[in-house]
Amino acid sequence: MFFAKYDRFLDTSETAAHPLRLRLRHRAIVRDNAEILDGARVLDIASHDGRWSFAAQHAGAAHTTGIEARAELVDNAVANFTHYGIPEDRFSFVHGDAVDVLSAPDHGIRADVVMCLGFLYHTIRYPELFLGIRSVAPTYLLVDTAVWPAKQLVLKINTEDVTVQSQAADGTQAFGGRMLVGRPSPPALEFLLRSYGFDVVKRFDWQGMLANRSGINPVSTYASGRRVTWLCRMR
Repeated sequence: MFFAKYDRFLDTSETAAHPLRLRLRHRAIVRDNAEILDGARVLDIASHDGRWSFAAQHAGAAHTTGIEARAELVDNAVANFTHYGIPEDRFSFVHGDAVDVLSAPDHGIRADVVMCLGFLYHTIRYPELFLGIRSVAPTYLLVDTAVWPAKQLVLKINTEDVTVQSQAADGTQAFGGRMLVGRPSPPALEFLLRSYGFDVVKRFDWQGMLANRSGINPVSTYASGRRVTWLCRMR
């Protein structure tokens, strides 16, 4: 019931702020990985309104850095942290495209854990992204992403409207108000991760957790296997 206690996060975003969805995702993303977050420096890619950086703080993270492309969400994240009394020396939020920020040779970010939550299917710049993640020298990469339902190595390509908050943000790669994005199948996602030196060490069992539950429409993509939560370790 984490976000029931910190309910500002239900109002500071237009995207996926359903209480049940947040509660179950908190279990899969944070509670199930509390041991790697405790005492860690955490980088939150596409940090949105700071909800998962904040949850990592309460799991014991020593410091969180968020990168977010939408200025209004950076403002909301800072306001949320300030409202809930997180000391300023324990967090930072960077306004910018995550791939561009991490591609800069002097970005100066270091992290023990990288959270890449709800972002992989809003980009297709995978080589730059994974090399950027490696540049912060993490031990762990926590990925939560939509996937294309196929057993083959498949990447479903599409475009998204950059004016919609729940879709890809505007940036240097956009054209005509739209951004090219990709949605990998689970085998393709694992192939991408391994190609850049990340081994999947744990897959959260969404189907097992939801098997006997009713009213799970807010997390139906997890129940159907069209979204996954994986913990990876960098080689």
